[in-house]
Amino acid sequence: MGKWFQWGGPAAGLFGSGRPPSAGAPPLGSLEFLAREWLAWESSPRRREQLLGELYYRGEQKILSRKRTVIGPEGMPVEVANLPNARLTDNQYARMLDQKLDYLLGRPPALETEDNAYRQALQAMLGPGFFRTLRALGHDALAGGCGWLAPWWGEDGLRLRRFAPWEVLPFWEDGDHTRLEAALRVYRREEYGARGRETGQYAELYTPQGVYRFRREGGRLVKDAPFRAPYLWAGAGGSRKPLAWGRLPLIPWKSGPEELPLLNRVKSLQDAVNLILSSFVNGMQEDPRNTILVLVNYDGQNLGEFRRNLAAYGAVKVRSDAGAPGGDVRTLSLEVNGENYRAVLELLKRALVENARGYDARDLRAAGTPNEMNLRSVFSDMDLDANRMEAEFQASFQELLYFFNLALKAAGRGDFTGRQAELIFNRDTIVNESQVIQDVKNSQGLLSQETLVAQHPWVKDVSAELARLADSGR
Repeated sequence: MGKWFQWGGPAAGLFGSGRPPSAGAPPLGSLEFLAREWLAWESSPRRREQLLGELYYRGEQKILSRKRTVIGPEGMPVEVANLPNARLTDNQYARMLDQKLDYLLGRPPALETEDNAYRQALQAMLGPGFFRTLRALGHDALAGGCGWLAPWWGEDGLRLRRFAPWEVLPFWEDGDHTRLEAALRVYRREEYGARGRETGQYAELYTPQGVYRFRREGGRLVKDAPFRAPYLWAGAGGSRKPLAWGRLPLIPWKSGPEELPLLNRVKSLQDAVNLILSSFVNGMQEDPRNTILVLVNYDGQNLGEFRRNLAAYGAVKVRSDAGAPGGDVRTLSLEVNGENYRAVLELLKRALVENARGYDARDLRAAGTPNEMNLRSVFSDMDLDANRMEAEFQASFQELLYFFNLALKAAGRGDFTGRQAELIFNRDTIVNESQVIQDVKNSQGLLSQETLVAQHPWVKDVSAELARLADSGR
């Protein structure tokens, strides 16, 4: 995008004229630019991938629009309605997404910092709702490639607001997508107008200096009231002054540097699983009443009427003409070999798990009582994706700490600028607890007590456990 916010003061050179919106209406050209960007983004492949990622998770998949067709008189496919048309969904993609989400975020992460006062202040501000928000961001990152979190100041302090991946059009400063210059958040709202209940289309342009609001009328953007809103206010009554955070309060939470939805890896395999399963059911449903019939020495009724009578009564009368061999009715059908379908379905599901970089629980059951090396082998692909996602979430949490520190300072809870803190993710993996405990015992004297306690599989709060040990004199 380049630097298109150039004022260095209240609202950037968004409108091209170099004057803030309060000095007058913006030139139409910049509104046209935003309208074109909005329109192009709505139909872009990127946004379509984000929407498909969520729709497929909910089970709204391609198989639901499947039609049975035959070759028509002109050699083109023609839809037919008298054939079985099962539309079955075996949602392996949703299973893989939930598996990855629970592996990294199935347990609440621990907050790690050397400053106890800072830890207590952050824990009080985060509260139990933060883990729920973090899980929702993990779902957005996996389904849409990137989730969005907007910190804002409410009457009761700092609040966190989550935006869906397909609602946000980001404008990045760099090609690596590490710093936002601005972002357009698009949403719909039901309202009542002159023609009754309608759906209005709105947009919010997030800049470092504030939010600018628009609504779409036809193909144009017009200012919505209030047009410009600051993120913060200082003072009270008529002496209130608008303030800015100093940074753009919109934080991306990515699944990886490429921001690719999980569905991109497995969509063709998921569609194939649904297709082979539906085709198997179709084959099983094609009994003699709706399969191909071979009529010998039979005429009189047209074929449509013959089919209706056969479906209604389950029988047909055949006569033998003079001088002609006896009449007969036979079925012409293909035998459905369930083992063939089972083999293909098994191959597709295995390929889907491997491409999603998940794990199959049957591998664990087949191993009996696996040792630590077996477990690491089963979870190796899962760890690859978890490592990438954890690195992105750690970076996003560091951005969020900037706003937490400002909020703590504003609330009079202390100035923690420059203090270090990070999230320690507790991966929900299967471990051989007996072996881990034995390894901890064998490491006595080689490692610190804090490190050993942190590695014990039964310990949830390291600080609390160390305090208990100190009270017991151990």
